[in-house]
Amino acid sequence: MDTTSHKTPLLERSGFNKLLILTAAATWGLSFVVMKDLVDKLPVFYLLSVRYTLATLVMVWASRRKLASALRSTRTIKLGLLMGVLNFAAYAVQTMGLSLTTPGKNSFFTGCYCVMVPFAVWAIVHTRPTIRHVVAGVICVAGIGLIAADGEVGLNAGDLLTLVGAVFYAIQFACLNRWGSGADSVVVTTLEFIVMTVASVAITLVFEQGYVPTMPTLADVGALAFLVLVCSCFDFWAFNHGMMRVDPAEGSILSALEAPFGVAASAMLYGERVTLRLLLGFTLIFVAIVVSEAGGELLRRIKGNTLDVA
Repeated sequence: MDTTSHKTPLLERSGFNKLLILTAAATWGLSFVVMKDLVDKLPVFYLLSVRYTLATLVMVWASRRKLASALRSTRTIKLGLLMGVLNFAAYAVQTMGLSLTTPGKNSFFTGCYCVMVPFAVWAIVHTRPTIRHVVAGVICVAGIGLIAADGEVGLNAGDLLTLVGAVFYAIQFACLNRWGSGADSVVVTTLEFIVMTVASVAITLVFEQGYVPTMPTLADVGALAFLVLVCSCFDFWAFNHGMMRVDPAEGSILSALEAPFGVAASAMLYGERVTLRLLLGFTLIFVAIVVSEAGGELLRRIKGNTLDVA
């Protein structure tokens, strides 16, 4: 009897870590519908202020034992501040886009950052994208084109803002690729949340000062708790922890399921109408994400299996 799996700690088991990544993808996909409901009621930056103030408090508590010593590192501070600025720009533009479009389209256009990352890395790290990255980019553009050509749905200002947000996410990942090696992810995430909180509160005080908060409903409190505890704190940890312990190709495909989860949640809970052309466009974008994230590894496995059979 094989007792290896029983000796391996749960947090180190491949199957459990795949489940962590899948859970993060599913809950991030669902979060687009939850956010849509809230941005229809609250100003964008007020919502971000509350969300990231609470998330910061949770992360500061979680990293309290190593935060002080980690802050002695200028490199960690700089990386955390940079990630905070980029993530704030991405979330702010993405959330403004969500207020003008549907959760399903917002989730898929956000997912386009996966295809953009190799080109952002090229600009920052000077590592050229491979042929598969170029192919993925072409497929992604074709998918966006199909959606734009849909007479019933088409592209709107919210979709374009979402794509701008995806560009910021791609730049963020490229910067992590360049300067993130060896950094403590929990501390960097905490600093990131602090920057996002300060920026959101500042913009709220300047541009949304006319808004008078009302008593939130129980549903609003539940939605905010879901965004803070699950989507901001747990999912960041689950994704980072899982991706470091599973096969990169499998992990990337699991994380790419965020977009289909977002569309499914939007169709079932928000009532988003998915036309055939819109569905084809989403499919092409999803294929582009998989090709960009895991295409190289999948090709190597296919070739290896072919040689084994031969």
